[in-house]
Amino acid sequence: MPYQEDFAVEQFMDKFETQAKYNLGETCCYSLSLDDIEQLSGNRYELDRSMRLTYRDIKGSEELRALIATIYGNTLTKDNVLVSNGAIASNYLLYYTLVGKGDHVICVDPTYSQLYSVPEMFGAEVDHLKLTKEDDYIPNVETLAKMVKKNTKLIIINNPNNPLGSVIPNNIMKDICQLCEKHDIYLHSDEVYRPMFHSLEEGFDLPESACDLYSKAIVTCSMSKAYSVAGIRLGWMITQDKQVLRDAASRRDYNTISVSVIDDRIAQYVLRNADKVIARNMNLCKENYHYLTEFINKNKEDFEYVGTPQGGTVCLLKTKEINDTYGFAEFLATEFNVLAVPGEVFNFPGTLRIGYGNSKNDLVEGLPLLKKANDIWISRTK
Repeated sequence: MPYQEDFAVEQFMDKFETQAKYNLGETCCYSLSLDDIEQLSGNRYELDRSMRLTYRDIKGSEELRALIATIYGNTLTKDNVLVSNGAIASNYLLYYTLVGKGDHVICVDPTYSQLYSVPEMFGAEVDHLKLTKEDDYIPNVETLAKMVKKNTKLIIINNPNNPLGSVIPNNIMKDICQLCEKHDIYLHSDEVYRPMFHSLEEGFDLPESACDLYSKAIVTCSMSKAYSVAGIRLGWMITQDKQVLRDAASRRDYNTISVSVIDDRIAQYVLRNADKVIARNMNLCKENYHYLTEFINKNKEDFEYVGTPQGGTVCLLKTKEINDTYGFAEFLATEFNVLAVPGEVFNFPGTLRIGYGNSKNDLVEGLPLLKKANDIWISRTK
């Protein structure tokens, strides 16, 4: 039986998320109801009650795949898309399709731990490309090039990064694609937070998707983070490489087969109104990020950003006087009913992952409690 590590980030959140009164660990933009989307867009959702509740389109409906393709470059169509039960399923399916014993994989670190744990589970050798302060927490292409081996089959990146919120500039992304092309390596770009590029520095071009830049790049994304409908459990992979899609679809026949036809229809409705949903969420992230930054500036002796978040919905906060952030996060959850995710689950102790895409009230009420818990913890451990 393959060895599987515990999924530490998901287990921590599962343990405390439902009991927390204030959720500073949420990674999705504040969730929407169908009524909310109707109010935002002015377009009513009409469920076809005569629709037969069968498997329907195994790859995802043509209508949905066409809508997904419009998010990316003009050369990609519905035939470049495979729909799945969330990005987490697309990631798993991709690794199931591409890697196994004898393959070498390089993955950025820190990142969502599924991205390196699952390739290891399938028998691949995985090396970690550490993201460093000196490189502004984006991949160093020279370092990456030195890590490539003869059997390197896949490089894995995450843009925007979870948990850092760093964004890979287009020139670096193109260099990564060129490196992969030179060595005939697949590139997986987890872009689940795209297009939440809400705090780009002046002169920073809007990041291009990897699937538009390289023929062997596979992008995964979902309806959860930027589109605020995690509850429908729908994601996708998109690539120019149709053989990868065919192989992935063949393997998927053994597990999920297809997504729910109702989820497919709701996703269509959301994407047809994506401009309104994304505008709402961009404003939410900008406002909440500004509020969080003000809190940090008022408490510089206790907290600071790790790097400079430019996109996504999450960031890492360094706790300047607390090293055991796992214990502190448990204390914060049990004693103050506030959820924040400890950096230990990202191999980054001494930090907390904070989500700022959730309701502003969670920040307004939760951040003062974070400060209070921080002070009590320090006084008890001195």
